[in-house]
Amino acid sequence: MLNRTKRAPSGAAVLQPDRTRAIWRAAIVELAATGYAQMSMEVVAKRAGVGKAALYRRWPNKEAMIIALVEAIEIEIITADNCGSLGADIANYIEKALRLLKRPLSSRILPSLYSEMSRDTALADAIRRTIERKKRDSVTQLIDRAVGRGEVSDAVDRELVYDMLIGPLYWRAIISKQPIDEMEYPRLTAAAVVGAIQALDRAAAGSGRRAVSGRQIRVLS
Repeated sequence: MLNRTKRAPSGAAVLQPDRTRAIWRAAIVELAATGYAQMSMEVVAKRAGVGKAALYRRWPNKEAMIIALVEAIEIEIITADNCGSLGADIANYIEKALRLLKRPLSSRILPSLYSEMSRDTALADAIRRTIERKKRDSVTQLIDRAVGRGEVSDAVDRELVYDMLIGPLYWRAIISKQPIDEMEYPRLTAAAVVGAIQALDRAAAGSGRRAVSGRQIRVLS
């Protein structure tokens, strides 16, 4: 009886993992150097030391390549330590975010990727799914701890809290690039965000009381 063995695919069918990693490293460097809008498959191939065919065997275009990259690499997501209070947790989160945003690759790549989120594209969906959603979940955990401590009610709008926390931070660090006092900024921003959260919490509690009161009036009339 013949011992038939499967032949390994040859030529273009073989995708070598080490070559894929080299292409991704080149894509990261090119993203940092030129941004997503200006990067090209040709330059990435040159940086990786491969032919353009090696890229097109893996992905049909630049967008597909970056989506695969975003989904494959382990992107660091900031998480706040449990520091005992909402204000201390937020300050800790901001301190970590500032350190991350000071890294050369992060400070160059993140603005380019985030700018793509304003577009209705598959890449924008991938960024929201793999990066933005995880960041929002991290801030939600921070708020959940505060709820557990009794600092705020469970009715607080976590999505709005995320926007209030991340918006000023990323505007200052990435968009305006104004100097940041790394000692004072986390403390002052945390105090402002906590004040806003408490105001939201009071507003949510007031809305709930008014709704209950309205129902009682309608029942009694």
